[in-house]
Amino acid sequence: MNLIKIFTAIIFSLIILVPAVTFNFTPNTASVIDNRMLAENPFSQGPYEDSDEFTAAVESYVNDRIGLRDEMILAYTVLNDKLFGKMVHPNYTYGKDGYVFGQGLSTVEDGYYLYHEAFADMIEDLQEYCEARDIPFLFVLNPAKPAVLTEYIPSGINYGRSWLDEFFDALDERGIRYLDNTVTLREKTEEGEVVFNQKYDANHWNDLGAYYGTNAILQELQEDFPEIELNDIEDFTVSEVLQTSLPVSQFPIDELIPEIEIDLDKLINNTELFKEEIEMDPSYQTFGYYENPEKIEDGSPSALVFQGSYMNNYGYKYLENAFGEYVYVHDYQNVFDLDYYFNIFKPDCVIFEMAEYTFSDIYFEYDKMMELDMNPTISEIESWGLSEDWQVLDTEDIYVENKEELTRIFWDTDDVFQYVWITLDGKEYDMIETETGYELTLLTENYSSDMNIEIIAYDGSSIIIYQ
Repeated sequence: MNLIKIFTAIIFSLIILVPAVTFNFTPNTASVIDNRMLAENPFSQGPYEDSDEFTAAVESYVNDRIGLRDEMILAYTVLNDKLFGKMVHPNYTYGKDGYVFGQGLSTVEDGYYLYHEAFADMIEDLQEYCEARDIPFLFVLNPAKPAVLTEYIPSGINYGRSWLDEFFDALDERGIRYLDNTVTLREKTEEGEVVFNQKYDANHWNDLGAYYGTNAILQELQEDFPEIELNDIEDFTVSEVLQTSLPVSQFPIDELIPEIEIDLDKLINNTELFKEEIEMDPSYQTFGYYENPEKIEDGSPSALVFQGSYMNNYGYKYLENAFGEYVYVHDYQNVFDLDYYFNIFKPDCVIFEMAEYTFSDIYFEYDKMMELDMNPTISEIESWGLSEDWQVLDTEDIYVENKEELTRIFWDTDDVFQYVWITLDGKEYDMIETETGYELTLLTENYSSDMNIEIIAYDGSSIIIYQ
């Protein structure tokens, strides 16, 4: 009897001591089990408004950092799944027939708000910027999984997308060129194609969905560039790969998903050359730059693509295989700097792709939309019939910073203008306002110190030309 008591005491002591001994003190730690940053040491944070706030911070820290946390959460999640068929996970939820959906992603009827109107205005600004430079523009919306597999969403969910109908009406009113890939993927699903997995990667299309979605993009752009060739799945290696857990989660599954391999050895990867020099939002750093010599020879255009996770995870390779040059930038927050990237890469076309569920200030800030005001072209300004004032450009106010791939030209001035351009041997570029004046970033190969420089500024009523 005493041995039983001693053994019981040891077991309970271990249950108490092991989590305490294995407490996670490492700062800036992300949890694999629920894909988020863990709470930081409350004694290194603050200041706190009151004791209640401090107590809550301590409680969050202990709950997040206690030893064996991930193991306990996983055991609890798996037990609920096995015993009750219930998904207990912060990122996922069960639908019907074992389908898994992202938690909270477009599963309720959302309203159409001023935010969406501002978003439509922003897209219009982007398109007008491109059209003024004779560059085709295309906005692409990729649907959330519930939009295509609506019959499998959980019972009791009041699902609807009427707000998107209003958004598309707003795009139509503004004459915006767009592609709704919901139509594409629904058609393929009705034909029996599996474009979203049953379980794995519940928040994105799968490799097959990416194939059809990107072909729809390329087909749309064939109107501008007949040289573009659609991808043909017969040219690729199609197989299946077994996935045993949900992404950013240890939740066990057993699902074969499609995998499509493309021979891209012929590509020239320029990504690393630019990675350290290109400016991007610190939270969204996905960038790539590829040249396809075979497609360049065939006359396929260069494309600047602002893209989200749908393209970053699967779709990118199909565009690499189709365009002569393919430059992609994570769209979140970076799309507001279209003019910055445009002046560097001077693409033949611009694509802005996003997922349905990223209409959010987290990804696209409302204030940035409202502040967006990109340059018209110099010829457009001149067509307004404004008075012109000619001034001498003080070369001491011009500073050039040369790097391997990118060159920055700074114009220091206390004067404030609405729009500023610079011409280098007659070639036009937009200058962007900074704290000390205006600047331009361009490819180093497009700049030389003996170029003839001219700055044109618009102050809201007249044009000032600095030579």
